[in-house]
Amino acid sequence: MRIAVFTLICVLGLCIVGCGGAELIDAPEMTSVTMGTTSVTVFWRAETEIESHVDFQGYNVYVSPDSSELLVDDGEELNKYNVSVITDTMFEIRNLNTQHLYYIQVRTLNTDDKVGTYDVNVPFVTASPRPEFTTILNGEVNDPGVDDSCAVRFFDAFVMADSAMTDSSADMWVDGVSSQFTAPAHHTEFGGQARTTYFANLGQLDLEDITEISTEPSEESVDFAIGDLIVAKTQDSNYVKIHVDGIDGICVTITYAYQDVADFPKLTP
Repeated sequence: MRIAVFTLICVLGLCIVGCGGAELIDAPEMTSVTMGTTSVTVFWRAETEIESHVDFQGYNVYVSPDSSELLVDDGEELNKYNVSVITDTMFEIRNLNTQHLYYIQVRTLNTDDKVGTYDVNVPFVTASPRPEFTTILNGEVNDPGVDDSCAVRFFDAFVMADSAMTDSSADMWVDGVSSQFTAPAHHTEFGGQARTTYFANLGQLDLEDITEISTEPSEESVDFAIGDLIVAKTQDSNYVKIHVDGIDGICVTITYAYQDVADFPKLTP
């Protein structure tokens, strides 16, 4: 009888110790997010206090078009984006819509598969994919009157002639005489019938050197040379960064990143 009582006491003792479960672990601090053509990648800080915790299993990433959905202490009701537990300190979120803003959050997961709360200092980061295009434009010249393929519509890289600008929503045309990128509305023939775009030349920079527009474009025409990086803002308030890759006669090759969300100035590589 004494043996049975002792065994029961031991079993109860184990239950008291083990029923508490693993601790919830604080979230890491997100440090940056980069935006590709159809994806974004979020990065967070590797913190020893988190990753050396005895109950640490890994991370979950959450993505929402509504930031308020992420600002809840209990993360159990959130739908994680990752299929398996993340053990790295970065994660690529793929197949996103270029016309949407996304709010991204990282939380820890403990060994009981329980989700911790969000980081109050950086509860989420905001991102949107941005298309990138490389295209060749002809510079318009007065003599012999070449105007074919001198204008471009930024959102889909549709190239058109000068004469089509008022009907096809062109955002920019190339003045081959003065080596300038120019707003269609600045064309004397069209005036206010065409779209207005503003530009600023940031000088000799690569496309990836600028991740966020800090110089507001303000000129309807801007000079360019090989190697220049130019930022633009369309009539619809979409930001664009344009790199002049090469010039061959009247032909100009440009690579540009287009932000498909109005007034969102982040254009990371």
